[in-house]
Amino acid sequence: MRQPQRSDYAHFVPIQVKWGEMDSLGHVNNTVFYRYSEDGRIDYIHRIADGGDTQTSAGPILADLRCNFRQQLRFPANVEVGTRVRRLGRSSLEIEQCLFFAESDDVIAVYDNVIVWFDFGAQTSMRVPEPIRERIRDLENVPPEE
Repeated sequence: MRQPQRSDYAHFVPIQVKWGEMDSLGHVNNTVFYRYSEDGRIDYIHRIADGGDTQTSAGPILADLRCNFRQQLRFPANVEVGTRVRRLGRSSLEIEQCLFFAESDDVIAVYDNVIVWFDFGAQTSMRVPEPIRERIRDLENVPPEE
């Protein structure tokens, strides 16, 4: 599997590692890595939603999240989470994220997410709205829907 590069991502969120995020072993606790993913994912979704309200009768929900830890992270550090859509499906987005040391290609963790566009009233998945699809395509090179 190819190592992610900073150039693979068009969207970044800077994060400053906090002292309180470390565990008794002196490195950032694994649960905090999931918060970093959330920071990047939520910022990305707000960008493709064009700043619109995503808390309506339909919107994105997290269906799956996995993290592959590549190295330890310690305070003090500045990191950035890069986020991109790897695949745009009918009702879902496969999102890849990578946690880098700031301004570096040095990979700390790689995340795989699945976001499903969901109709909360009907309690079922729905097609990702066309305006969202257009914004994703404008932001990055996404393979066509299968």
